[in-house]
Amino acid sequence: MYFLDLLGTLAFAIGGAYKAKSRKLNIFGVVFLGAITAVGGGTVRDLIIGRTPLFYLRDPNYLLICLGAGLLAYLLPNFFKRSYTIFRFVDSIGLATFVIIGASITYTHLFSGLLFPNIISALACIFLGILTGVGGGVLRDSIMGDTPYALKGGSNYVSSAFWGATLFYFLMFINKPLAVFASMAITLALREVISPFGIYKKRKTFFKKINY
Repeated sequence: MYFLDLLGTLAFAIGGAYKAKSRKLNIFGVVFLGAITAVGGGTVRDLIIGRTPLFYLRDPNYLLICLGAGLLAYLLPNFFKRSYTIFRFVDSIGLATFVIIGASITYTHLFSGLLFPNIISALACIFLGILTGVGGGVLRDSIMGDTPYALKGGSNYVSSAFWGATLFYFLMFINKPLAVFASMAITLALREVISPFGIYKKRKTFFKKINY
């Protein structure tokens, strides 16, 4: 999970930085918005539940990845444009991972003695799991003066995070590895198979064009 967390941080930082670069921001703005996208949701989560110091102050790897990703997106924007589908898939992995980590941290920090699910812990863990996954992108788009992508009609970003967080929360009381697997599977399926912007749908469109 730690490796996937770092991978998701990389994907989120690249996506945020690349969007900032497309708006002709300078290198500082690109790196900053990339970092906001990657760690913004986790920052808000930790502040809400009173978990300090913040996770990236305990582990500098997160900030180093954000810095590196922002610089790469600024210096090599055309590469990321050509490789969009790859990084979109990695972004989906990041979303699936962040949702699990957000729900898990909330449960451990606030409800560690709880042996069975209840309405209060469910709402808190699911909400903060979603927030961890989508909060950074919402902050980035708000800073840039855009309607957050995750909240636009047609986007299944929040709904994917919701089902991933919900499945993880209820299954973790039965079997933690099963909860992780099932949560990641449903989030990736919703993002990459059901979503019209997913890799599966993109490939079908590509092959239809070839056949035509």
